[in-house]
Amino acid sequence: MRVGYVGPVPPHRGGVAQHGKQVVNALRSEGHEVAVESWRSLYPRLLFRGVLPDVNATSSEGVSFRLSWWNPISWWSTGRRLKSVDMMVFPWVTPVHGLPLLVMLRVARPPSAVAIVHNAKPHERMPLARSLFRWVIGRCVGVVVHSEDAVQQVMGQVDQLDVQVVEHPPNLVVCRCPFPSRPPLRLLFLGFVREYKGVDLAIEAVAIGRDTGLNLRLTVAGEFWESVSVYESVLTRLGVEDCVELRPGYVEDTEVDRLLSQHHIVVLPYRTATASGVVPLALSAGRPVVTTPVGGLPEIIRNGENGAVATEVSAKALLEAVERVGNDLDRLGDGAAENVAKWSDVAGAILAAGGFVAD
Repeated sequence: MRVGYVGPVPPHRGGVAQHGKQVVNALRSEGHEVAVESWRSLYPRLLFRGVLPDVNATSSEGVSFRLSWWNPISWWSTGRRLKSVDMMVFPWVTPVHGLPLLVMLRVARPPSAVAIVHNAKPHERMPLARSLFRWVIGRCVGVVVHSEDAVQQVMGQVDQLDVQVVEHPPNLVVCRCPFPSRPPLRLLFLGFVREYKGVDLAIEAVAIGRDTGLNLRLTVAGEFWESVSVYESVLTRLGVEDCVELRPGYVEDTEVDRLLSQHHIVVLPYRTATASGVVPLALSAGRPVVTTPVGGLPEIIRNGENGAVATEVSAKALLEAVERVGNDLDRLGDGAAENVAKWSDVAGAILAAGGFVAD
């Protein structure tokens, strides 16, 4: 079967691009021919505050980087190239790509279209977000999501869809390493630093823990969407410069293993969420996860098995969850490394959502 995948792949950065690469590889491993149409210009600069890679427009390894968010001609020509596919697959991440995807779907008119919905609702308010989601997803025969919470978000906006739920596998291969010595108990926040991800709550939790005699260290490693000075001022206000380290800058794939091996617990102090690509990375490395009770995260992080879910979105509740994990670290580390999902399962879910039976 000929599949057209439309979405970011490396050298674009972040979990969605890594996810896209793994989806393409999984479909190809199933024997399908996959043409990848990726973005040369992915986001408006005003909306994306990280570092955008310099992507060459030429095709390499079956990937064409010709799409631009601002260029309707690129949307139309990509749709023309996709006319021969049996199924079009694309990630839904942001309404910014809604109009381009709608044009491509209308021009290509693929027999089957499947969306992998990462964020059914945008993290920031955007005009026409709900309408664009309904227009684009309404043209699909099926949707793939990574949590039951996401199912409800999708079905609350678009009816009569085949929604396949499959666990999120790790985007990268990471090794399971022994825990570093302790104390201190070392916490890691990994990934893009954005307001909704609640890094300030994690910093405040460390400050509360310090005041009660706990020996904690927190590393915040990732590309900051806000100015780093915003978080530096939080460190100064709370007096935790000696126990919180900010490592601004995108964490390259080759560095993820090393970071995970240096820490005991991965923390996700999110204020809102659907799912997270950081969670499967942490679990496959045998690192328990502490998260807040938002989105689909409590479905994956199970109290007393592979981590802990805070009772509410607050620094105090986050700290209490960290303490629970720290008191049972070795057992929870063993639990974290069990039952890691596979990308072949994601490929199977995509084929099922598109109305095809996996070989």
